[in-house]
Amino acid sequence: MNRLVDKNREKVMDVLAERLCFERTSVKLYEKVLERMRRMLGWNAAASDAGDYTTYGLSGFRDPDALRALRKDIEREQGGAAAESDPEERFTAAILRDVEACRDQEKAHARWLEEYIRKLGGDPERMTEMAKLSTRESRGIDAVIMKDAELPHLFHALLAAEHLDAAGWDLLVALADDAGDRDTRDEFEKRLREEEQHLSFVREALRTFAAHAILGQDFRSPTLGAPPAH
Repeated sequence: MNRLVDKNREKVMDVLAERLCFERTSVKLYEKVLERMRRMLGWNAAASDAGDYTTYGLSGFRDPDALRALRKDIEREQGGAAAESDPEERFTAAILRDVEACRDQEKAHARWLEEYIRKLGGDPERMTEMAKLSTRESRGIDAVIMKDAELPHLFHALLAAEHLDAAGWDLLVALADDAGDRDTRDEFEKRLREEEQHLSFVREALRTFAAHAILGQDFRSPTLGAPPAH
């Protein structure tokens, strides 16, 4: 990163701090959405990262009738209750793993930025001017995610966050490119591509919600795949 940093160290650190602030915010946003999704499905939030929702004990279910909840969970896994379950619930279950994957990548981006800032001799906990701006900008999105119970509304807010996130990494890519810092550009571009995957996934999920509500179309589960071609 020497070529880019040498141009204006303080400003580069400011932009990196903004990215770190927003990545940390994104993790919190995804965590809250995942909590709402699991609650909708009747799954225990404590089981979120265990990899197997069906092997938790009876106390792991939020449903007051634990035996009924256990039976529903087994039927859901076997596909026996698919025809009876709510379409939005089935859609939620189908995309939950991909939403978790987005959250995990946001965490990885934050860790990478923390390490990079330390390598440059900076403090990843420092609230720079751009970091403070990022905090103010994200308050509206945060307010929706923290208070709204409607899943389509939550994905609408996530879409706004992902647009900002992708734009932030795109700026870093452009700056490194203009500075002739190829290695750093490659590192930034790797994260940008992942954010573009998030953006595409969330956009398709929101489009599915809208198509179901307005046109009566069946839910079609998007997948977290390759970023759109440029």
